[in-house]
Amino acid sequence: MENRDRIGVIILNVKHGDLLSIDQPPPRGLEPEQHELWEKLGLTPKPFSNVRYLLPHGKDTPTTGRPNSFRIPERNWFIYAYSLQDTYNKLDLLLSNIPDPWDTVGALIGEISQGLSDPKTGLWGPSGKWKGVQNWQTLLNGEPLVKDGQAQGVGDVRPQSVARFRRLLRRIVETRQTGIFVPHRSSHIKNLSEEIAKIRGGETVVVDIARLADDEQTLVFGDILRTIYNLYAEEGSEREDLPEKVIIFVDELNKYAPARRKDSPILEQVLDIAERGRSLGVVLFGAEQFMSAVHERVAGNSSTLILGRSGSAELSSPVYRFLDPAIKANISRLQKGELILSHATFRQPVKISFPKPAYLQEGAT
Repeated sequence: MENRDRIGVIILNVKHGDLLSIDQPPPRGLEPEQHELWEKLGLTPKPFSNVRYLLPHGKDTPTTGRPNSFRIPERNWFIYAYSLQDTYNKLDLLLSNIPDPWDTVGALIGEISQGLSDPKTGLWGPSGKWKGVQNWQTLLNGEPLVKDGQAQGVGDVRPQSVARFRRLLRRIVETRQTGIFVPHRSSHIKNLSEEIAKIRGGETVVVDIARLADDEQTLVFGDILRTIYNLYAEEGSEREDLPEKVIIFVDELNKYAPARRKDSPILEQVLDIAERGRSLGVVLFGAEQFMSAVHERVAGNSSTLILGRSGSAELSSPVYRFLDPAIKANISRLQKGELILSHATFRQPVKISFPKPAYLQEGAT
């Protein structure tokens, strides 16, 4: 069995429909010089095989059946959405971008998660004073968070903090949402975490988040990381059908692990993968315009760094101190397609060129 048959790949599509046709060949093929580059790598240029696409539910999906995506793949695509039942134990990820210096939001999230969990199984099962909470609307407007139109204290969380939490959550799941949050998820709409957990060796899963709001993107990315990390950290010894490794690729990593952020649930998840993922078989590939914008512990734990052309202001950042002045000067003059690769295998960074992708790209005719 080839190595690729033991590896699962998860790709987040963050820009238009760029990665929603990776199983389709380019209409005119590749130029001879591109074929030559692929052959030098010992590879055959061809589209991805065994691809599964997960596309977000939109506001019009119930009437049109179409996902909220810039492009719909030709085959093997499914729509995912989040009901409260899918999200009650992931609210920390959903509210990850909210400053919480006194941990009041975190404390209330803990109360909600516990109240909506079955005490015996830990799964969804509202009981007691939480029994009436069945969807986003009843959580935001019913007991125990609200009574007679007034916010109520919950546990050690005061009514004022509960009111703030309701405003924040309502803005995300009702006012500004793109359609990904639903009252109840119908049987033909997928639970993203369950779909990600099905990944097998040799399979590529593309998750589209391009048209989602920032908070929604954070939830989806965090959900993927947490699902995969838990599969390998907690169940790896029991699941014989898990891929030997899972590679997760995301663009704009600085959105989820910014340099100046000290703590957040999503940052904690990224750091877990960056610092311990490789030993478990979980590899994170992050791309960003400026490496200086990414949390230093993420950059510091990267075994492979690939740099494109960068300006002198960016290269003066301390994260580039491993490069000598001559290499920095070279980086500032790189041409399109030229990159600098740094890895412990090489005594010095190496200049490389990437061949063009062998799949259909958006706008190609």
